[in-house]
Amino acid sequence: MKQRNSAGAGQPWSWQAREKVMRDVLTAYENADRPKRAFALTAVHRDPYRGLVDALAGKAEVTDDTDINCDVCFSYLVESDGLYVVRLSMVGRYAIFGRVNGATTEPVSSQVECSSDFERDVLRLLGTYDFQTLTESQLAEPVRLALPEIERPTLRNALFFPEE
Repeated sequence: MKQRNSAGAGQPWSWQAREKVMRDVLTAYENADRPKRAFALTAVHRDPYRGLVDALAGKAEVTDDTDINCDVCFSYLVESDGLYVVRLSMVGRYAIFGRVNGATTEPVSSQVECSSDFERDVLRLLGTYDFQTLTESQLAEPVRLALPEIERPTLRNALFFPEE
């Protein structure tokens, strides 16, 4: 089995996992050459991750920061022992978790990168709900998807921010 190591996370990025995420992207957008984002509106109406968000709200203060106009993810600001962001892709069970540090966000994608019990709890919670918390190197993987204004789309674009 061919595997590549993820930067900093120590978690393998297997070809099966990469193929699955690429299939999920194509299923959601329907056509790589003329992608459609109707799945985002459907996801907002279905609210598929309500259980996870409720569980997260049981641990900390959660503010919905979702912007359906330009993103394809549910975004939440989480305040506990600091300020965090949790982004849940509308394409599938893919997440970004990070600590907000001024104008930047430091990713937390594995237990090794955790600096508090709260961060470990959030990662465990994401895992309990079958989310794959992606690393920066995984998010930087190229994806064949014709997104307007994006010269070289990545998984970050396809799963979370198609206009950035």
